[in-house]
Amino acid sequence: MRCPGKAMPVVRGMPPSLRTVMRHAFIGLTGAAVALCTFTATAQTARDTCGPAAVIPLTASEPPAKIVIDPPRAEPLARGVAVIQYCAQNLHIVPVFGPNALAVSPRIGHIHVRVDDASWVWADASGNPIILQGLLPGPHKVLIELVDANHHTLDQGAVTFVVPEKIAAEKHQ
Repeated sequence: MRCPGKAMPVVRGMPPSLRTVMRHAFIGLTGAAVALCTFTATAQTARDTCGPAAVIPLTASEPPAKIVIDPPRAEPLARGVAVIQYCAQNLHIVPVFGPNALAVSPRIGHIHVRVDDASWVWADASGNPIILQGLLPGPHKVLIELVDANHHTLDQGAVTFVVPEKIAAEKHQ
């Protein structure tokens, strides 16, 4: 409480009026920094980041489809689980098949997955990471093919990794 005729109390070596000014300046600078970061982050458009809208047919030829594959994540692999993330560029992964689907624009398709040069593959149209469990310890290779709706390969990539030996020893104890 303030007494009439008395000077303003000094807190932490700074009069309250100066503390108020400093507080308002700090809040203003913080708001300006947040606004600057927001404007900088939104400088890229959704079209720049995600490509053209899927509801408008493309009038020009589409760039080639491409698959990007990350190596399995280390932490799950140490437990014997291979989690392989991939990304399809210039192709939407959807469960649509057959010759009429080839005319759809933008391009659609799915992936084929082959483990350790097996004679068989499985098709996946979820777009989710590939999760493999129960592989024997040692080196493995996973081939991922990006295919059109008629199963013709558009691009492919492979990832190799090693399932640790200690996983097998732990399971047999």
